[in-house]
Amino acid sequence: MRRLRTERLELIPVRIENARGLWRLLGKPDLRTWQDIPRVRLEEFERQVRSRPLVLEPDTVGRYEWILRSIPPHRPIGEIGWVSLRIHERTRELGELGYSLVAEARGCGYATEAVRAVVDEAFRSTALDEVQACTMEGNASSRSVLARVGLREVRLLRSGAIVRGRPVDVLLHTVHRGEWTRRQRADAPAGRRTSA
Repeated sequence: MRRLRTERLELIPVRIENARGLWRLLGKPDLRTWQDIPRVRLEEFERQVRSRPLVLEPDTVGRYEWILRSIPPHRPIGEIGWVSLRIHERTRELGELGYSLVAEARGCGYATEAVRAVVDEAFRSTALDEVQACTMEGNASSRSVLARVGLREVRLLRSGAIVRGRPVDVLLHTVHRGEWTRRQRADAPAGRRTSA
């Protein structure tokens, strides 16, 4: 798993050395509005991070996380959120995105940059056929982020998640490798396009 960079962000892989920083971010109450973030003690969180894979490559499974840090002179400065990619043992062809930003960093396009970078990295570094994400129906901001990155809403999952201890309906969003590849080719400058 490597460090990623966008125009305004550094995406720093979560390792044991920086796990405490992500643990502190996950404790912020405004991150729990739209998702259920488990509350665990620091020692347990560090144990979980130690057990994660270190390299994102074809046929790997596990949870991959990056801390989002804004690059000066962009505001707010510092650690502003996280993004994750989860690949399950039983569905190795699918990756599941998760992400959140602290309140003061929302509405600035940071989530779109971060999610796009992780989707690109997922398709470049793995053999995934599809990347998915779920949002609550009322989370218009997150739905917009996923649409800008190229994920389509495909269906409503009744009681598809638990948030604040209650089952909630969620919208499933998805992008397939072929869709991503076509978009990459369309976005490439004319001189750098490759043939199929």
